Amino acid sequence: MATTTSLLSAAARRCPRSAASSIVRREVTSFHDLTIDGCAASRKSLKLDCTESQAFEAAGHSWRILFVPRGSLWTRGYMSLYLELLTNGGAAHLDDDPVEFKFTLLGKDGCPVPKLSRSREACFFGRWSPSWWNFNGFPNFVKWKDLEESGCLKDDCITIRCDIKVSRDYIETVDDGTAAPARVVVPPSDLHEHLGSLLLREHGKINVTIDAGGGATYGAHGSMLAARSPVFAAELAGATKKSGSGGVRDHIMIKVEGIEPRVMKAMLHFIYTDTLPPEIAAEQEEEAVAMARGLLAAAARYKLERLKLMCEDMLCERIGVDTVAGTLAVARQHGCHVLAAMCMEFIARPGNLKAVTQAQEFHKIKATCPGLFIELLMKKLA
Repeated sequence: MATTTSLLSAAARRCPRSAASSIVRREVTSFHDLTIDGCAASRKSLKLDCTESQAFEAAGHSWRILFVPRGSLWTRGYMSLYLELLTNGGAAHLDDDPVEFKFTLLGKDGCPVPKLSRSREACFFGRWSPSWWNFNGFPNFVKWKDLEESGCLKDDCITIRCDIKVSRDYIETVDDGTAAPARVVVPPSDLHEHLGSLLLREHGKINVTIDAGGGATYGAHGSMLAARSPVFAAELAGATKKSGSGGVRDHIMIKVEGIEPRVMKAMLHFIYTDTLPPEIAAEQEEEAVAMARGLLAAAARYKLERLKLMCEDMLCERIGVDTVAGTLAVARQHGCHVLAAMCMEFIARPGNLKAVTQAQEFHKIKATCPGLFIELLMKKLA
């Protein structure tokens, strides 16, 4: 058995006697070219189509580009482009590292066209980005009219170059003039991606089918539903029945009333990944508000508190004359006190109350929410 002295001596030989360190800021740059075909069809599309590029590696991370040909409610006539972070690629924490990126249209000769370029500087992806979304971009990237006049269209195709620059602080340690020793870099958790693949690809044992009405059914794992939602846990326990042969039924059907299929699909995405589907942010304003309200009600019903708060935050950012009455009614119904307070503060601003009471949505809900109608009327008389 080695003595204490010999062990200490061995440890001393392995540890450097002196060391120096420095913090070095480095920039990692990459670019990716995306070709978009069928621009004439996209230009004339009657609905919002959010198309995702294939994932690509750039600046040590995995990304993809979201292309929305018709923009949003406020940017009609424009195409929208967004950059989405998919994984941290084994780096430390991209949440803390500023990212610069630029979208540039390429001419027919393959060269960038500077006047058709938009850039973002010192933006963040992850926990410091708005509403925890892992993407950023330009809802009004370029007008279709300007694109058609630019000469960049070639055989109904355009090519967009995405330049990405990530700035990171590296700690370099030198021991007695020698190269810094290797160290283990622990990548951030990608558990949500693995769990999301269970839902997307239906890996593992799918033992629950959720019928959301209208012919929409979704397969899920009962253990995942039960672990995330106490309401699902109770429903699954109650739905477990004995078969005629005395065995336990190994597949359960749950029929859900009052939740739209698209809302159910988004809620399942959250249950598996703890995130919102990225396409929600690319929806037109009216559709995004409707989705957020539906998800908030579903989250309250199934006791998904984090999802409820995320939806409340989405609605706080989308309060307007045409939406505030309905959002206030939803907030009061589900106990969202911060959202309700922000709605009332918006209504109390000079000139807003009259406009709100004349909005189409207000007349739709005043019959079903008389208390809200009386409250706003009293504010008007005050």
